Amino acid sequence: MGILFYIGIVALPYIICAIMVLIMSTKLIKSNFVKILLIIIILILGFVILINVKEERPDDLCRKMAEISDNQTLIGLSKEEAQEKLGKPMEEFNDAVGNIYSYYAGNMDKGVFLGKTTILFDYKYMCELRICFDENDIVKSTSIKLIP
Repeated sequence: MGILFYIGIVALPYIICAIMVLIMSTKLIKSNFVKILLIIIILILGFVILINVKEERPDDLCRKMAEISDNQTLIGLSKEEAQEKLGKPMEEFNDAVGNIYSYYAGNMDKGVFLGKTTILFDYKYMCELRICFDENDIVKSTSIKLIP
């Protein structure tokens, strides 16, 4: 995760505590009920911000390819059937696992995302869908690989 993300997570509780101390010590707000209500609202907002901050944002193609891999919709297909669904592979190679087809699967932006507010870091990952075939040229597994 990015350094800004960690700074935000570490600093947020201190900022919230400082705001709560200011609210409790101010003479402008006379009612203790209003002070407590403001503190509860600030705590809820802080919690909502923390649970909605994301570090990665995949593009549409990366989401689609990750869904294909997660749902294992290609398992059991032949090489020809896999090529009919996805087109010609970007790369074909062999390793210890077997014969592998590699497909471009979009990009993954790195940064801090909160709704429409975005702080992008200086890099993004390329997503790659890898399809592994067994000795009979049948898909036995799929995975998404992130390449910096």
